[in-house]
Amino acid sequence: MTKTLPLGKENLIYEEIEELRKSFSVTVFPSGKVIFKTPNKASPDERKTFLLKKKEWIKKQQAYFSQFHAKQQSYISGSDVLYLGRHYQLIVCKKTPEHIAFAANKIIIYSSQSATVLLNRFLYQRAETIFKERLMFCLKFFPEINPLQVRFSIRKMEKRWGSFQQKGLILLNPQLIKAPKKCIDYVIFHELCHYKYKQHNKNFFRLLEQKCPNYKSLKAELELKILG
Repeated sequence: MTKTLPLGKENLIYEEIEELRKSFSVTVFPSGKVIFKTPNKASPDERKTFLLKKKEWIKKQQAYFSQFHAKQQSYISGSDVLYLGRHYQLIVCKKTPEHIAFAANKIIIYSSQSATVLLNRFLYQRAETIFKERLMFCLKFFPEINPLQVRFSIRKMEKRWGSFQQKGLILLNPQLIKAPKKCIDYVIFHELCHYKYKQHNKNFFRLLEQKCPNYKSLKAELELKILG
């Protein structure tokens, strides 16, 4: 559950997860996202006290990771490219006609133009195709939803993998094309559950677990592969 803790002029936005555990735990991901795991029997005051003690550490971690977000990634020959959960080495050949090919663990770009522009265009096009394919697959698990009432769009988002909008529109982060298909499915399952439950309440997570029983491990894998 996403929560906000006022800290003077700034607010700490974090995701709180209750578990059968004895101690508190805070993790800051490279994206800046904060996960706060708490014993399910801990009182609100105990939770707040722990977070206040960790606030300076959290700020330092977020500041450290933010320095790596200043520049958009540029691709040159030899760069590592993450695509559908696999790492590929980028090979750039200044040849025509312009096209992209896969060979074992390599992505080969044949072009006299910028490799970054061509590769980003290719990944976006693949995202359009694969996201549509995965949405159709996931909808099979929601017979209560009319597929004609659901559509998706790709949109860059700073802190979200997906978002459910009004009138059945699902927004998906283009960065998801880097993740394995099973992780893409998890995000889509999550957003489809919002078709019935708008808030992240107990009913929402109960439905998500029914549709995607291993959603917790898939979420962790997604964070690790893309943000870790």
